[in-house]
Amino acid sequence: MFVKHLAVTATLGCALIAVSTPASASSCTDLMGAKLAGSLVRNVEEIEAGSTRHMGNRDLKDLPAFCRIVASTGLERQSNITIELWLPSPETWNQKFLGTGNGAFAGAIRYDQLIGGLKHGYAVVNTDMGTFPAAMLGGAGYAAGTGRPEVIADWGYRATHEMTVAASALTEKYYGRKPQQSYFSGCSTGGHQALTEAQRFPNDYDAIIAGAPGHNRTHLHLMFLQTYLKAHETPDSFVPLEKVPMITQALLSSCVGKDGGAPGDKYLTDPTACSWSPRSLLCRPGTQDTSQCLTEGQVTTFEKIYRGGYNPRNHHIFYPGWVKGSEQIFTRGFGKAGEKKAGAADTLVAWVFGSDYDANNFDFDKDITREDKELGPIVNAMSPDLSAFSAHGGKLILFHGWADAVVSPLDTIAYFNRVQEANKDSASFVRLFMAPGMGHCSAGPGGADNFGQGHDPRPGHNADNDLLDALDAWVKQGRAPEQIIATRYDAADKKLAARPLCAYPMRARYRGGNADDPNSFTCVKAPPASFEPAAPEYLR
Repeated sequence: MFVKHLAVTATLGCALIAVSTPASASSCTDLMGAKLAGSLVRNVEEIEAGSTRHMGNRDLKDLPAFCRIVASTGLERQSNITIELWLPSPETWNQKFLGTGNGAFAGAIRYDQLIGGLKHGYAVVNTDMGTFPAAMLGGAGYAAGTGRPEVIADWGYRATHEMTVAASALTEKYYGRKPQQSYFSGCSTGGHQALTEAQRFPNDYDAIIAGAPGHNRTHLHLMFLQTYLKAHETPDSFVPLEKVPMITQALLSSCVGKDGGAPGDKYLTDPTACSWSPRSLLCRPGTQDTSQCLTEGQVTTFEKIYRGGYNPRNHHIFYPGWVKGSEQIFTRGFGKAGEKKAGAADTLVAWVFGSDYDANNFDFDKDITREDKELGPIVNAMSPDLSAFSAHGGKLILFHGWADAVVSPLDTIAYFNRVQEANKDSASFVRLFMAPGMGHCSAGPGGADNFGQGHDPRPGHNADNDLLDALDAWVKQGRAPEQIIATRYDAADKKLAARPLCAYPMRARYRGGNADDPNSFTCVKAPPASFEPAAPEYLR
């Protein structure tokens, strides 16, 4: 194992520093201690085919043969960005490079992302984004950047680029030639990383997959905070979790099958087409037992949350709302009735206002302006101008689950719309796929959620429908993806159902037959999603 904090000096962006390695490394061990493109190789390991390794709290079994490289970048400025690069044997390498994304506040390598790329034959890399020991989620994650501007910059945009530059140089050094294509794939924070690359470093990758991107970072986290505060605005505002199934069932009963989906679906194909209102569940005057209805305060809470995060002074939307059908997720952020513990642990406000700031008192007019000014340029990736990425020949696939309440699917649609407006040639390089019933990056209330979006390959998975393969075909053959087949598996990896995902704004429409068969659906023209987007002052 390597030592995470080791005082070493390197020079960012430097050319190849002389090391005693041949032009084409013959083995992993030749790269030990190498200094390439501002990185220092700390550890190498040759993994034999068929091996098992315990990584990321799981056993990775029957691994292909590969060279495992652990390196660090950013050391000259007291950053400590860890990258892990897995290089297939020269005989099995597909001659392509794949950068992969992380999640939340990162702080650890995502081995589930590495193994997927490796088994596809890619030279594949991941980074902890310089936030160790954030460990993905929890208090350590939110505290990662408090009082640490270099860490904020690393996490916000720098780590992914430096990972890419260093890993590309190491890949070329190992194989003795550059990859033929370089791709990036990530979801959530990984989707944020993806859009940061397309906007800030358009020449890093030939094509990019960005899933459920948390790129609207300051406003997303303030939506978390305001969602919590809305649920605690008055004693009558709080909605207990036991009422949530009633709400979801009511809206599904009203809307399922009317938006192109099948009559037996347990999710919505387009939640914005559902006109159901929580006010239909309002308790009648004089009701004593309110367990099967909603109080006026509870109705108001849901109405506000569906509308979105807003500035209370002018009522301008700063982040689109959570969608109908995602209640099981966003209500988990309500906490407990009567508590007032939002604090910095639910937002990024501590990164601007300090660890002693009480987020319960956040001013969504004045404070949001300050946070956007100080933090937005570092951690947001909102520019719709992808002209440099397009000029490079880049291709971009966006995807999002319609039942996501960690990153609103409406925010991704809004960004896609802005990209179309800002780039006249957008149809030649951008596609968006919306996945009905899918939650945050996967899972959800029952929709088909597996289409090769960065997880381990599943038994029986059809590689022809893999997003990464679709991206590859677009780059190499000019075949833009218009449809992706998503599959649902049970816990034993048995295939349960499949459904087409259509390039937005096209939508899969049920035409009869077995609803678990993708042939029972066809992609048709449909009205675009209808929602209130963020005001212009919050689009940066």
